[in-house]
Amino acid sequence: MALIDDLSAALKEAMKAKDKPKLDAIRQVQTEIAKKKSEKGEEATDELVLGVISSYVKKMTKAVEEYKSLGERGIEMAEKIQFEIDFLSDWLPEQLSEEDVAKLVDEVLADLGDVDMSQMGRIIGAVMAKGDGIDGSVVSKLVKDKLS
Repeated sequence: MALIDDLSAALKEAMKAKDKPKLDAIRQVQTEIAKKKSEKGEEATDELVLGVISSYVKKMTKAVEEYKSLGERGIEMAEKIQFEIDFLSDWLPEQLSEEDVAKLVDEVLADLGDVDMSQMGRIIGAVMAKGDGIDGSVVSKLVKDKLS
């Protein structure tokens, strides 16, 4: 089943169950998917849907931290957003651990040989091309650490 169809089925389930938090999360993602479809003029492929969900989860993860920094005033909103993150993450590929990413970084650095900080983008691109479930921010941090 295509991811867009899976999202639609989850939306129908949430509507039947009157599960407002799930409804909100799915509708938000569907809105983002519709924007991307119109921008790119293409169908909602699994790749596009995964990209939207991943981007939304990453953006909301930062928002959770911001709300938590507000103390008691932001706790309710942080919990709401954290629920969305947890719920939507079920559609994303499992993320590699930092140790596994570090191994990939070491592999790429060994393959490329003598590299410096000016080639950071090339190194990160090579690591990211190794597969799904790789967090770009972790790769960036590890590459910076290894090159400095």
